[in-house]
Amino acid sequence: MPEIISGSRTLRITPFERQDTPEAPAYDWISAWVEYYLSELKTQYQASFCIGELINFRSDIAALYQTLISGGKPDEVVFDSTENQLNMHFIPVVNNGVAVAITLRPENPAESVIVKDSFGIDETYFPALLSGLDEMINWQN
Repeated sequence: MPEIISGSRTLRITPFERQDTPEAPAYDWISAWVEYYLSELKTQYQASFCIGELINFRSDIAALYQTLISGGKPDEVVFDSTENQLNMHFIPVVNNGVAVAITLRPENPAESVIVKDSFGIDETYFPALLSGLDEMINWQN
C-alpha cells in the first residue's frame, strides 16, 4: 500500500474496504486508514477514495517520475481527494528532488483539526509509491 518515509515522517495509506460498482469500476470506493507519524505527532483516521481519482493520481505520478529520470522539467502534481480528507502536492525542485506538501483532514467540519506538513523526496521513492498505488487500485475485500 502507498507509504512514504522521509526522515522522521511516515505517511501510510492502508485500505480495509472496497465498495464495488461492477458496471463502472472507476466509481468504486476504497475506505482506508491514513496514518501520519512525526516524532511529536501521531494521527490515524479513516478516509475514502474513488478508484478513478487514484488512477488519475497514479498516472500523474508516473509522468512526474518519467520526467525526473529523463532529465526533463516535470510539472507539479496535485492530488486533492474527492472527500477532501487528504491533499498532496508534489512540487519539483532542483537535483531530481520533489517537495511534498500534505494536508490531512481527519474530520469534515471546517473547525476540526487540520494537519499540514511538507518534506522532500527524490526519484528513488517513486517506484515504491507507484507500486503501492497499483496495490490499492487493485485491492479487493
